[in-house]
Order: sequence, then structure tokens, then C-alpha cells
Amino acid sequence: MKLNKMFALLMGAAVMFACNNTPTPEPEPTPEEDKLVLEDGTIVLNRCAGGIYFGNFWDEGIADYYFLLTNDEHIGQTAQGFDVPATPGRTLLYIDLWGALSEDHRNPIVPEGTYRWGDRRGENVLTSEFTLATQNLEQVGEQFRIVDRYFTDGTVVVEHTAKGYKIAANFITTEGEEMKFIFEGEMVLEDKSDDEEYNPELDGDVTVEPVIGRSYLFNDNGEVANHVLMLFSSEVLSDDKIHVGEPGMKLHLDLYNNSGKGIAGHYVAGELNEVGMIFEEPGVFYPGRMYGASMAFGSFLEVITEDMEVEYAVLEDGEVTITENGDGTYSVVGEFISGNEGTISCNWTGVVVPHL
Repeated sequence: MKLNKMFALLMGAAVMFACNNTPTPEPEPTPEEDKLVLEDGTIVLNRCAGGIYFGNFWDEGIADYYFLLTNDEHIGQTAQGFDVPATPGRTLLYIDLWGALSEDHRNPIVPEGTYRWGDRRGENVLTSEFTLATQNLEQVGEQFRIVDRYFTDGTVVVEHTAKGYKIAANFITTEGEEMKFIFEGEMVLEDKSDDEEYNPELDGDVTVEPVIGRSYLFNDNGEVANHVLMLFSSEVLSDDKIHVGEPGMKLHLDLYNNSGKGIAGHYVAGELNEVGMIFEEPGVFYPGRMYGASMAFGSFLEVITEDMEVEYAVLEDGEVTITENGDGTYSVVGEFISGNEGTISCNWTGVVVPHL
């Protein structure tokens, strides 16, 4: 309908110009810096959405530079906890580089040079595990179609300019397509070089004692449905209803079940492919893993500390049984092994509110 209206408006304008014998002025070209996509398909990124400098904590004489580049002013989160561009047509690019140490760790600067694809730490390495792009393709009603682009190869070229950085990134996706990005602007990285080896995960055993539950139907391909179950230890939630809004815990379970069966069932840890994506089959949960330094995905425990800092325990193994009791409540009994080999357990019965 919108396309038809636009076509009618254009036709009306053409008739008006023809009747008045007025030449149609040439449209002003869009300035190169205002374009989201250049003529050769390069995606233009114009803002750094955050970054971290890890320094030399492996004592190897090289440093890790991790940063997010985007062309969106607003970054949101999915029900699964992923950072995503909040505006349709926009992109968020995660880049993880290994390079020479910054001379001043209090003001870390990504070294100039060409960084090449690799799966091991080394100088001028573009890390394969933590580099990907997330795109917001469109809005349908109140929902957004978010797609992750994973890569099998690529290079990143970093230059220092009067504007700060010029970064050109070329990748080959897992579908064999080429994706190109360009960024020019300022970029500030948070200094974590004086820390111990960075480990954002909780140590030890934790018992989760929820008071409320919420569930989301994240995807359904007609055979297998992906549900996300969130159990909160507090009734005070964030505005988007996917985090506790005060010190407390959230148990975040990323579940796969038969289509139409809801969340009830028995689940064990699923198998991941070479790029960390799960083989979707009924009766598995997506094992948790850290993405970079500040985000967990899959299944995990999220803890908001008394200082309102965030800590995680990713659920790498274990099992959980979810029973529908027939009185509007569910029982959730689970025991998981965290990334630090602790035990995360939960035995709760209560109402699970479906997200509509």
C-alpha cells in the first residue's frame, strides 16, 4: 500500500511539471557521509557503541581490542539478551582484534595496520570467535526481524585520521557472501589492562530462588519451537521486563521443544556447530557462553550485585525438567554446570507469564 501511494505521488508530480513546462531539477546528491550503504554495497558505520582494552594480561606482549561499531543511535536487546540495533535498516558490527600494546593503557589506541582472520591469539589477528554483524532488517507490527551475520574469513584495516579512526572491514559470511563496512570517527575504549585475567563469570555454587517467571516464544519453524524462560528472584524488573531492576538474579533458559508443546518438557545441553550455533532439536537447551567481555547468551544466570554491577554464570551442561501442573503453575527443577565448574540449581513452582 505504501509503495502504491508513493508511485501515485510521483506520477502526480510528473504531470504537474509537464503541464507547467517546468524542468525537473536534478535531485541533490546525498553526501557520502550521510549514506548508510555506498554504491558498491559497503555499509557505513558512524558511531562506536562501546569498547574494551584488555592489555597484556596473558603476558604475551600483545593486547586485545574489542569494540562495537554501528549506524544506529539506539541499541536494544532481544528477549535472549543480545545487543541489537533498534532501528530497521541499521547494523551493529562486533570486532575483536589482537595487536601491539598501547603505549598509554589509560588512553588505549587501536594500532594501525591490517588484521587478518584467525582462531588463535597473535599480533594483527582478527578474532574469528567474537567478530560478527547483527542487522535489524524490518519491523512487522511490534516485532523486529533481527539477523546475525557470521563470518568465515575477513580483514580489518585500521588507520588513524583527523577524525579519530578510519576502519575498513571486509568479510565473507557463512553463506559465502561478501560484506563490507567502513567507519570513520572517534572511538574510546574502556581500560581493563590493570585487571587480573578478565573472567566475568561467577565462582562457586548458586541456588536460584525465583518469585516470578516470564516466557517468550522466540521462533517456531513448524517442527521445533524456541522458547526463552526467564525466572526472576525479584518482582522489580527493568522497563523491558528482561532483567531484575534491583540486586537479584535472573535464570535465563533458552529452550527447544516440539512445535505447539509449550515449555513443558525435559531438556539437556544441546550440541553446537563450528560457529557456535545450536543444532535445533526438541529437548535441548542452548548451552551458555560469554560473548566478549560483557554479554552472555544462550542459557545463563545473570546476577545484579549490590553495586548494580552485572555478573554471569553461563550454563554449559546439566538438565532441567519443566512440568505443567494443570492449575496455572509450572514446576522447574534443574541443575547446571557453570563455565567455572560451579553448580547452578533451581527448584521452583509458580506462575509463568507468557509474553504476548
